[in-house]
Amino acid sequence: MSGISTRRGFLRMSVAGTAAAAAGIASAPAFAAGAKKAKELEYDVVIVGCGCAGLAAAIEAADRGAKAVVLEKSLAPLGNTVYAGGFVNAACTWVQKRDGIKDDLESFYKDMMMVSKGRGDPELTRMYCRESAGAVQWLTDRCHLSWKKIPMQIAPMLGRSHQVAGKAGPGGSQMVENMLAEVEKAGVPVMFGTKVIELTRDDMLRCTGVKALTKDGPLTIRAKGGVIIATGGFHANKELVARYMGGDVAWMPLRGSATLTGANVLLTQPFFPMYVNMDQFHAGPIHPETRANPSQCVNFGICVDTKAVRYVDERNTYVEVARQTAKKTAGNRAFIVMDSQVLDIPIVKTRLKRYQRAKAPIYKADTIEELAKLAGLPASVLRSTVDGYNKAVAAGKGASLRPVPNTMEKPCPVTKPPFVALPFSGGMTATFGGPKISLKGEVLNMDRQPVPGLYAAGNAIGGLFYDDYLSGSQLCAAVIWGRVGAAEAAARAKA
Repeated sequence: MSGISTRRGFLRMSVAGTAAAAAGIASAPAFAAGAKKAKELEYDVVIVGCGCAGLAAAIEAADRGAKAVVLEKSLAPLGNTVYAGGFVNAACTWVQKRDGIKDDLESFYKDMMMVSKGRGDPELTRMYCRESAGAVQWLTDRCHLSWKKIPMQIAPMLGRSHQVAGKAGPGGSQMVENMLAEVEKAGVPVMFGTKVIELTRDDMLRCTGVKALTKDGPLTIRAKGGVIIATGGFHANKELVARYMGGDVAWMPLRGSATLTGANVLLTQPFFPMYVNMDQFHAGPIHPETRANPSQCVNFGICVDTKAVRYVDERNTYVEVARQTAKKTAGNRAFIVMDSQVLDIPIVKTRLKRYQRAKAPIYKADTIEELAKLAGLPASVLRSTVDGYNKAVAAGKGASLRPVPNTMEKPCPVTKPPFVALPFSGGMTATFGGPKISLKGEVLNMDRQPVPGLYAAGNAIGGLFYDDYLSGSQLCAAVIWGRVGAAEAAARAKA
């Protein structure tokens, strides 16, 4: 069938190369020249999107005996999964037991709700916590993924970050490689370069299938059991971002995929879905020109703006640091200044290597004045900022710093040369908004009733995350509701 790609074709691009190429290949919808009659096909389950959620759905549908197909507008899986570090946030897993980590679901639930400021949907969050260990087990047994030793992190992460191990990097790319291999073995076709432009419906607003464009012309697919929206969110659609979050946010550089342009919103609108958390998003530091990601480095020194003045409490998560950088600095530009005492800490060392690989600027000098000159910062101001910060930290009075306190329990002084400065901006990783779903993965309408035949999973949904999330939660949720939606759609096809 024209447009269907196999795992081998994907691997010829190399998984590592796919993530790098994603910035330049936003999507490849094929608009055929001239009018052609639409080709018509029928499947039990139609899955839109080839990321973690879509691939999980494809495998589950096939395992339940359903005839499934995956439609992807890009030429390869170029969604957020291939950018992800491959962390899966879960509790009470076999991996935790292997590594001697004790956990319990109630503590996990409380931490999940705390991070979402109590605004994550309680029922969805409960289900997430309950099913998270099963998701890790399924990824292990069904997708043949292996896991690195779990690090103990500060609360509320603790020992829940299950990171995918493997040759492909980052870990999300390894996940895609393994899952795509299982999709091929299961005989599920993946149609790349196929842009879904409409969800079809009957007079009772039941979802009946999709209309799409391919290089060979228009395509109509009837879905006997249902359609699963696994398209990710809308962070790469500036119009939607400006509409729901404001123009300032729309100018934030992208940390995630450039292909996620709001199909979860634009395709589902005719069904009058209940959209929730549309103003919420995940942010993080990024070097815009090279896409180098300093991540938690922002917690290991001092953050200064282009005037060399501190503007944010370094105790904040990198998510909040990124948001404050976009709001409070001129041109959304800042620097993290560190000293040699932190450079060998694994989390810092890894991020520095990212900058090196991306050929992003790393300014290094034996004095603060020399560092300022290299970074283009006013030397006298940076000297004053560093001295004032060090004095307060040494006296245990970081919280008294003005105009911005440092409330870290153990702040990092900037005293020992050589000194390093990394430039960064606040970037957008993913949106948290979309159609609300039921526990069964059904898209709910404004009357809180399921839309028959329409399911959603992964970053396409709304309701689970608000303000922030524990690292690895999006991939885990994608697996959970990708599988749940597929099971429901497969059963509906047989009814």
